[in-house]
Amino acid sequence: MPEPAIFKASRIANSDTDGWLNEHAVVTDDAGRIEAVVPAATLGDASGMRVYDLGDVSLLPGLVEAHSHLHCSADLEAYANITSENDDRFVMRAVGAARKALLSGVTTMRDLGSRNQVAFPVRDAIEAGVVPGPRLLLAGTPITTTAGHCWMFGTEADTVDEVVKAVRGQVKLGANLIKIMSTGGNFTPTSNPRTPQYPVETLRAAVVEAERLGVYVVAHSHAAAGIRHCIDAGVHQIIHCRWLSSDPTVPMDYDPEGATRLAAEGRWVDPTIGLATLGEEARAAGAPPRKTHWSVAAARPSREQIVEMLQDMRDRGVRFTAGLDMGMAYADFDKSSYNAITFVESLGYTPWEGIAAATSVTAGALRVEDTVGSLQPGKYADMMSVAGDPSTDIRALASSVDVVKGGVPVKLGGKALV
Repeated sequence: MPEPAIFKASRIANSDTDGWLNEHAVVTDDAGRIEAVVPAATLGDASGMRVYDLGDVSLLPGLVEAHSHLHCSADLEAYANITSENDDRFVMRAVGAARKALLSGVTTMRDLGSRNQVAFPVRDAIEAGVVPGPRLLLAGTPITTTAGHCWMFGTEADTVDEVVKAVRGQVKLGANLIKIMSTGGNFTPTSNPRTPQYPVETLRAAVVEAERLGVYVVAHSHAAAGIRHCIDAGVHQIIHCRWLSSDPTVPMDYDPEGATRLAAEGRWVDPTIGLATLGEEARAAGAPPRKTHWSVAAARPSREQIVEMLQDMRDRGVRFTAGLDMGMAYADFDKSSYNAITFVESLGYTPWEGIAAATSVTAGALRVEDTVGSLQPGKYADMMSVAGDPSTDIRALASSVDVVKGGVPVKLGGKALV
């Protein structure tokens, strides 16, 4: 349980997550929220409060991860595992994944597709304090077509009526959002990432029903045609957004005007480019490559093409969330920092912009910015620290030293407490 506490550090991120407050302290209350962030020298009587002197570290808001699949194994056997294991094994995987993410500094995480029998009980267990983990925002099972992308843990729905019923079913279970598969995906051999799975009217029906019930819609979409369908349907957020051409001999069909419209209409995009960085590093270290999907094997977009496209989208004002696609091959649950790292090293973000993207910006996209994402009075005391200065070396973000969730330390001095 939280108790009034003081957390001192050499460097603490300011309320806008764009600079340091030197030799400051975060004061928390017995509800696990931040009371104040003040110079350590001005602290008065600390009797009745726990004092944690974290030392020469950089204290930041906890990371906010926008894209995970808690019950996936994050290795090259992910598809074999997901099509052969039972729910008991999935729950065990999910519990371990949640703890691993938390200890790496992720204090809020959105799961964009896990079986309902896994996702909701694990969230309940975390909230009850039975197992450790980040604050979870859940889609539960994604909505997909028969044999469509992630059918093995999705709700298969082909018609408008079936999709609307699926939306209602997820909200009934307590979903915070709806995930729908606008196109096929690389994970699923029976789908085609280059083509849409749903027409505009079906996607629009999902959006209308979700908005009526107070939640938003996130759509997986690789194909350019599927992205255009999402834009026309009013989908709130698009995942991957690779603009793949429908012609299997052509890598991409990027639509700059579509990107301009995404920006003008305030849509969010999760580019999942950190996953590509992890894959490159894993292969450079000797790991075998992930099998290329049959639909993109002839003309797979290069890293350079994807980066150029995403840079142009950003220049046009498209807002990106920090989502890794945790649970897919190479994207282990302690690697969320690679969102910020790749934004800085590949997309031209400054380190502070990368840190903000992985915290306050993504909290805004997930609609939880009032409670998490920055170190401000009234918000939950969700924090992580790292050695060194990630504002000059963004890769320092990859190794957490301390992690605090709701004012309660779960890791101190590099040692797990949960």
